[in-house]
Amino acid sequence: KQWYQRRVAITAGIASLPYVMIYLGYTSGGYLSDLLVRNKILSKTWTRKWCSVAAMFIPAILLTGMAYCENNVPILILMNIAMYFQGYANPCYYVNYADLSPRFSAILCGIGNGLCAVAGILGPIAVGLLVNDVDPNDHDKLHERWKIAFLSASAVWMFGSVQYCVFGSAEVQPWNSHGLEEETSVEDEDLLYAYAEESSRGFGI
Repeated sequence: KQWYQRRVAITAGIASLPYVMIYLGYTSGGYLSDLLVRNKILSKTWTRKWCSVAAMFIPAILLTGMAYCENNVPILILMNIAMYFQGYANPCYYVNYADLSPRFSAILCGIGNGLCAVAGILGPIAVGLLVNDVDPNDHDKLHERWKIAFLSASAVWMFGSVQYCVFGSAEVQPWNSHGLEEETSVEDEDLLYAYAEESSRGFGI
C-alpha cells in the first residue's frame, strides 16, 4: 500500500510539472514584456513578436529534440522547458485581440479560442490514428510514429511563429473605429482605449 501511494504521489508530481512551468512562463513573460514596453526598449508590436518567438519557435525546437529522444527522462525535461516558454503566449497573441480592436476584442477572442479548441480536439485524434495500430511491444515502430507526431507539431508551431513575426501587429486597426463617430462621443472613444490599455496591463504587456 505504501509503495502504491508513493507511486501515485510521484506520478501526480510529474503530471503537475507542466502546469507549474506554464504558470512561471505566464508570470515571467508578462513581467518581461511589460518591462520592455514601459521602458520603451521595444515597441508593443515588437514585444509581441519577441514573445511569439519564445512561445512558439523555442518550443518547436524542443519538440524536434523530443522526437529523437529514446528515454523518458530527457523527454520530460524538454517538455517542461517547452511548457515554460509556452507561457509567453499570454503577453503575445492572447492579449493581441485588445491591441487590434478594443471594441471587438471579445468577439475576436471568442473566434480565436474557438479555433484553438478545434485544434485541441483534432490533435489527439490525429496522434491516436498514428499510434493506435502499432503493437505496444514494437518500440522501434512506436518511436517512429511518435517522432512523426512531434515533428508535425513542431512544424505547425514554427509556421505559426514565422507568420506572426511577419504579419503580426499591435496597432489598432482602422475597422475598430467603424461607425464610432456616429455612435459615441470623443470622450467615450477615449474611455474605450483606456479600458483596453488597462485590460492589457492585467495580462502583462
